[in-house]
Amino acid sequence: MEVKSKTVLITGSAKRIGRDIALNLAKDGADIIIHYSKSDTEAKQLKEEIEAFGVKAYTFKADLTDEEQLINFTKDILNTTKVDILINNASLYYKTPLETATFKDLDKFYAIHVKAPFYLSKVFGKKMYERKEGRIINIIDYSAILPYPDYTPYTISKGAMLTMTKAFAKEFAPYVLVNGILPGPIIPPEDLEDKTIPLKKTILKRWAGGIEVYKAVKYLIESDFTTGSFIPVEGGRLIF
Repeated sequence: MEVKSKTVLITGSAKRIGRDIALNLAKDGADIIIHYSKSDTEAKQLKEEIEAFGVKAYTFKADLTDEEQLINFTKDILNTTKVDILINNASLYYKTPLETATFKDLDKFYAIHVKAPFYLSKVFGKKMYERKEGRIINIIDYSAILPYPDYTPYTISKGAMLTMTKAFAKEFAPYVLVNGILPGPIIPPEDLEDKTIPLKKTILKRWAGGIEVYKAVKYLIESDFTTGSFIPVEGGRLIF
């Protein structure tokens, strides 16, 4: 599948990894649907940067953990344009030691990592299937395979996202290819004081930058024979 002239919806695309994916796909000639929840200023700036490449950019604001907003968000997009490629990137990440983790924490992680991607994949994947072409790419996490302490609700939800990827790959075959990416240390969190700590169990001993995730995304868009698969972009953490 060619990237050029395709319309790509990227959830959580105003900042960080989503922003890097959006900008680079725009450089490749794709029209971009920017989704954001709170980052109004960043989304507006990204739209301007994308349009400078001579492609279209749309912005949609929605809290994907709110079912009503999620449904309306989907309807608004369908009333505006089509979606050729869906990238489920929106994420939530915070420490939840098992002793203090609650049902509320689990619900938050499942809402953004499972329920929203499920609904978006179901709705837009069906449209892709009817057109007999499409891609769904889930930005997961290497911890779906190798969990780490103090983030158990997060890693469980990412594990569910991994299984969901394989399930949708079967549901939408042979026309819609569904795959996942398993990032490791890509961009340091803003509140991380010691940026060397996450690198101690990373063979390559460096932060990747969002460009590395984009490279995996581009491969999964252009490949016509990869589905139900996962690309680790984690600097060797899975074999440390």
